[in-house]
Amino acid sequence: MSEAARHAAEQARTHLQTLILPYWLSHGIDEELGGFFTCFDNRGRQRVSTDKFTWSQGRFVWLLARAAGLAHRGMLDADPADLLGHAERGAQFLLDHAVLPEGTTHFVVGRDGGPAQSPDQPERSVYADWFVVMGLSELAAQTGDRRWLDRALPVLERSRSDHFSGTAPTPPYEVPAGHSAYGPRMILANTLLVAAQAAAALGIHDHLREYLAAAIQDVLWHRLDDGIFTEMPGPDPEGLVTRHRVPGHAIEGIWVLLESLDLLEDGRDRGPLLQSVVAMCELGWDPQHGGILRYTDATGPSKPTGSAGGSAYEELVRSTWSTKLWWVHSEAAATTAIAAFQFGYAAARPWFDRIWDYTMNTFPGGAEGAEWIQIRDRAGLPMDQVVALPVKDPFHITRNLMQIMQVG
Repeated sequence: MSEAARHAAEQARTHLQTLILPYWLSHGIDEELGGFFTCFDNRGRQRVSTDKFTWSQGRFVWLLARAAGLAHRGMLDADPADLLGHAERGAQFLLDHAVLPEGTTHFVVGRDGGPAQSPDQPERSVYADWFVVMGLSELAAQTGDRRWLDRALPVLERSRSDHFSGTAPTPPYEVPAGHSAYGPRMILANTLLVAAQAAAALGIHDHLREYLAAAIQDVLWHRLDDGIFTEMPGPDPEGLVTRHRVPGHAIEGIWVLLESLDLLEDGRDRGPLLQSVVAMCELGWDPQHGGILRYTDATGPSKPTGSAGGSAYEELVRSTWSTKLWWVHSEAAATTAIAAFQFGYAAARPWFDRIWDYTMNTFPGGAEGAEWIQIRDRAGLPMDQVVALPVKDPFHITRNLMQIMQVG
């Protein structure tokens, strides 16, 4: 490991161990009824609901199981048995209350697993299904108990089938008609990666690797010759939905592809994907305030343009394009670190330094809030708003810090 990689890894480990994990182990565990509390305000100071959104519950199981693996290897100062105990109780809560017999999941349940109090929530999102699969699969990998994976696979099969048939619901954002969305394809690839890694750890040889190979191609379909990834290409090349780009999503997907290719021992050249890391950073970087914009135009880091049909998604793009989100920056920091230090791609190193510096100077709450203040305006000032779900979600932060800890 280079000195630069070692320094970045130690910074990430210290931040995870002294701020992020203590916050969530203290505030996030429902010791009485099982599952996890994640409905806090953006500043992390007030719990606003005890409802349990399946999306975040599955992610919480994943992060605890993955952290337990690092603790077992001596990379985190924590008790792996305690972490796995919390993960197992959270997984059982999901199986008891969120996973349905037909292989789908509730979008949200109440604290005790019964009806939720949160108003106007959908019945199902395929993303919630997939994050349950991720959590159960990672738990299987870290415990060596294949029963968790066995419970995950029916959910995976149903959700994958619905995805390909076009019947998989995608709340909180409905894909505008006629467009092919990158997001579901990327998240499915990520889910299959975690499940396939679990199967490999358990010595199981099945169809998951074939599913993953196909998912890689579906994600790569969105990559253009200049290295940019499209988000929702559609029939009107000048439409807002077709023209807009989502840099954070694309950058997140690149490390998923790189790790998937390595798992499958795929010999293709990684160069185009590494080039895409830099291309997407250049597309998304805000020349005025720094940081990566939530949405950009196809031509560069500016407000997306193009004709619009009045959909809710188009309004979302127009109204929030300039915001700075926690997950965009932690994913970009991890991906540029992987490109620079693991793959030795020199052009990614300045981007890691720039993004890591911006992230660590912008999102930790400090005197203004506990943990990270995850949602910021264009200038980096706190915004007390909701993104996607009414939760404060530790998934991206913990995952990406753990990735940076392991680069080199």
